[in-house]
Amino acid sequence: MLRLFETLQSPFMQRAFLIGAIAAIPFGLIGTFVVVRRIGYLAGAIAHCAFGGIGIGLYGQYLLTIGVGATVASLFPPMGVSVFVAIFCAILIGLIQNRAKEREDTIIGAIWAMGMALGLLLLDLTPGNVNISNYLFGNILLITTTDVLLVSSLSIIVLCVVLIFFQRLEAVCFDEEFSRLRGISTMFYFQLLLILTALTVVLLVRIVGIVLVIAMLTLPAATACRFAQRLFPICLLAVLFGWIVTWLGLFASVYFNLSSGPTIVLVAAAGYLVSLFHRV
Repeated sequence: MLRLFETLQSPFMQRAFLIGAIAAIPFGLIGTFVVVRRIGYLAGAIAHCAFGGIGIGLYGQYLLTIGVGATVASLFPPMGVSVFVAIFCAILIGLIQNRAKEREDTIIGAIWAMGMALGLLLLDLTPGNVNISNYLFGNILLITTTDVLLVSSLSIIVLCVVLIFFQRLEAVCFDEEFSRLRGISTMFYFQLLLILTALTVVLLVRIVGIVLVIAMLTLPAATACRFAQRLFPICLLAVLFGWIVTWLGLFASVYFNLSSGPTIVLVAAAGYLVSLFHRV
């Protein structure tokens, strides 16, 4: 127990708990919209495209190191590249979702697979010790100070945008046809929601990884839906549940010496299963 207490006092554990609390805000907010709008499969496609962005970032960083030196290459972090790739794919997927007449699921599935395949191939081409499992399943214990700053910045952006456009996003999620009749640009706000989802997915990659990203994006929000009916209370509860399961999962992973990402997701899944016995 003393050894566990000493581990929890270490700087890397403090960063892990800090980033878990910060990231719970966009997880809960955007996860609620994803669950209510029922676009979990679109979030999954964006997540796998983000993995392709990580591959592009790592391989590009390697090429820049050879060409212009490590100092310049360090200015282009893989996670930063992943943000732009995820946003681009979110816009592309949104256009397909709104304009494709048929087989949209096939097209989105193809984008999903290509993003994953591209990321894996570029990671194979990148020399050095690249631990793919950290990106596939996450490792919150490897969070750096730079990651904390990046996650904090993206979290602030997501929070501000959601607060500004909350009512319109709510209208688009619950009744898109009625919102269109009222003159609201449903296409714009749907694209905005996908872009916010892309930013949130990038945040999730370092915590639970690409493979488990959909679970962590939806489980806290789905649990919150069991305890509230209005969107704003659901958002608040989803943030709270996301914070709790992240910290509990992180603590359990340290105590039992388990991988942090899968442990956090299992705690979130357990919470959702328990919530199924509760009636709103």
